[in-house]
Amino acid sequence: MTGKTLLVASLGLLFAACATSRLDALVLEGQELHSSLGTRNLELVSRLHVLRELLPGNPHLASDRAFVNAISRSGSQGGLTGDGVRTALYGLYKAEKELGIYGLEAASKVDADRIEEFVRGCWAHNASLERARVHRDGRVVVVVWHDGVSATCWEAANARIVARLAGR
Repeated sequence: MTGKTLLVASLGLLFAACATSRLDALVLEGQELHSSLGTRNLELVSRLHVLRELLPGNPHLASDRAFVNAISRSGSQGGLTGDGVRTALYGLYKAEKELGIYGLEAASKVDADRIEEFVRGCWAHNASLERARVHRDGRVVVVVWHDGVSATCWEAANARIVARLAGR
């Protein structure tokens, strides 16, 4: 490899490592989703949906393979691996009950289509009960779920996610 080719390749790798994710806009504190929501202190949560050692913070966004695999599995109720997922997001919030977010940014449109179809299928029952919603924008698939927050909190949190996905 020539020096110039090596430099271009190195810059390309550096740029790829620093590239932002479409999920960046969803790294939100609880109050940004609804005034009644607080961001959970994970040290005080007895049962997490993913291994505590994979969550250095809350909310957490990363492209680390172990984290991506864990969020892909958890967000799909165990049905997906991290194959075709570039970046993942996890957020856990609390009002009177919990509200959570699983976000997956697919590597391609084909991967996003596959992930969305699977995630919508496995969350369909909870969606029919208004306990979960699946949102999609481009290559990003997001599950917002709750275990009993108020209707106003639920609607506001989902509206905020949709607005942020749309760049507003």
